[in-house]
Amino acid sequence: MKLLVLLAGLVGLIPSTSSLCAIQGCDKWWSAGAKNNVSITGACAVMFDENCCKASKTFYIVQREEEGKLCGTASSFNPFSSCVGPRIKDDIESLVVMPGCTLEVWDKGSGLKNAKKEEAKSYNAGNNKDNVDRYDRNKLVFSASRNIQIVEEINDDFDDMYEDIESYRCRCSQGLRPIGE
Repeated sequence: MKLLVLLAGLVGLIPSTSSLCAIQGCDKWWSAGAKNNVSITGACAVMFDENCCKASKTFYIVQREEEGKLCGTASSFNPFSSCVGPRIKDDIESLVVMPGCTLEVWDKGSGLKNAKKEEAKSYNAGNNKDNVDRYDRNKLVFSASRNIQIVEEINDDFDDMYEDIESYRCRCSQGLRPIGE
């Protein structure tokens, strides 16, 4: 009996991932001030290196119409690297996309480059590349219509891309204004 009580107590000490987000989730990050921060609401998306949008850890604000490769440990010190942002390559765990915007992410640093190469050939070639990348689980696309799109834990629904995002592109509709404008 004592063993059962001890075991139940130990299990109770290990919080489930979803309960962690209930304590400090993306919605709480948004309500706690992000929704009134023009550098966030005027951007396209925010990518976090921790689940539940933990802003106390490293995060990157992706500007509207921005695209590129994320920096990793080695590339951030390379003066010839084209990487952008803090060292979050292969470390994205949660994200928020602003209304009217679409965030595309690839699991390879060359993902965006390869997509653009095919898109330059023709719409159909670009569309085919998009479908192949999604089918092969090399790409995710997140769009937000009128409200923010939240992904609290990439590993919950997109385990193959968990801590495996290296390049991105973020586009926003011209007709929709940033929140607060």
